[in-house]
Amino acid sequence: MKLKLKQFQDDFLFSQSRFPAIVSGIGTGKTYMLLLKIWKFCEDYPNSLAIIARKEYTDLKDSTLKDFERYFNVKADANKEYHFKNSSVIMFRHAAELNVLKNINLSIAGIEQAEEFENDEQFIFLRDRLRRDNAPIQQLCIVANANGHNWIWNKWVNNPSTEYSLSTANTFDNADNLPETFLKDMRQMEIDSPNHYKQFVMNSFEETGADDVLMIAKHVYQSSKLVFPYFGSQGRIMAVDVARYGDDETVFTVIEKVSDINFLHVHQETWRDKSLMETTGKILDLKKELKVDLIIIDDTGLGGGVTDRLKELKYRVQPFNGGEKALNPMYFNKRSEGFFLLKEMIDNGRLKIIDDFVLSEQLLSVKFKFKSDGVKAIVSKDEMRKDGLKSPDRADALMMCCFYKDAVSRASIFGQADKLEFINADTPYDMFKLN
Repeated sequence: MKLKLKQFQDDFLFSQSRFPAIVSGIGTGKTYMLLLKIWKFCEDYPNSLAIIARKEYTDLKDSTLKDFERYFNVKADANKEYHFKNSSVIMFRHAAELNVLKNINLSIAGIEQAEEFENDEQFIFLRDRLRRDNAPIQQLCIVANANGHNWIWNKWVNNPSTEYSLSTANTFDNADNLPETFLKDMRQMEIDSPNHYKQFVMNSFEETGADDVLMIAKHVYQSSKLVFPYFGSQGRIMAVDVARYGDDETVFTVIEKVSDINFLHVHQETWRDKSLMETTGKILDLKKELKVDLIIIDDTGLGGGVTDRLKELKYRVQPFNGGEKALNPMYFNKRSEGFFLLKEMIDNGRLKIIDDFVLSEQLLSVKFKFKSDGVKAIVSKDEMRKDGLKSPDRADALMMCCFYKDAVSRASIFGQADKLEFINADTPYDMFKLN
């Protein structure tokens, strides 16, 4: 196998130190270098025993192990192990499995995405087991993203010991091996997600997973000034975000579909300190008054009681649980997916929002972050409260409306104002299809 290595890759791959590490930006080949180093070690030294560790089982199985099989065109066995002809073995294990390996003697070990581990406990555990004497050296290798002054920074950056060798690089150090479309997107990220850009692209140790603001202020403020042609309503959707805590608002928001792509935010109302039965009554009043076709309720916490009561009264209602799995695997959960959909509508001028200062400020307070696997996650309400920020209840209600924006289509512009079609497209709103 012939490879043209970058200097930082070469330094890691051929390092003879006991604890070699790569901490570098996305797209720099960290995983491949770790797998290649351990593969080469096992080939060079017969009867080696190696472990490659990852924090979560799903990441180990769906990412690390699949990458290994793809890179080397081999297949691990049912025990997540690969056996060489020279009696060397590579074992793939996640954090919860390590404790059962207390009596194992290792030649070499690797930790992928080491920053996922909150502390050095697993590192120390594996270090204590580097005692197999089949090779002149034993090594514990890590690859990671920069994540502030964490345990990795303390051991490899703020540590003069020669046992710890560190290779670093940013994404652009590997630019000639990356598609130009990817590099263009990374450059745009400096504007769209500056904190993520500093940490994961430029490999800055001064960033610690800081959250980025989701919405662009210019687009939010322009949204209330949009003008759409109006040919009649194609359906109205109401979402209700039910207050969970004393300072929270119960928010009633209605959007109207006025074309296949354009929506008007036609109503917003807030309540405080009302009972669930009063809230239910208000929903029914608004449904009748505003000719609402679809009701969505935030089903977490107290909202579940409202959902149950409406169902008892035989109303079609769509519960929304933001913590559930997203339909699109790019997003951490439904709430994250919903807010990115709302952002897309606002950025593209497809939603005219009510001119409400509080709503605009709440939209601009919503932040997101990237999980270690690249999945996008909106910062939760509980996290916002811990940071002293108010719950963005008005923004959440608007987001829920937009999540189900294509669930209804009223054919009023064709002279069929009373006919309402509830769309079934393998989406969560199957239940709205009329008999």
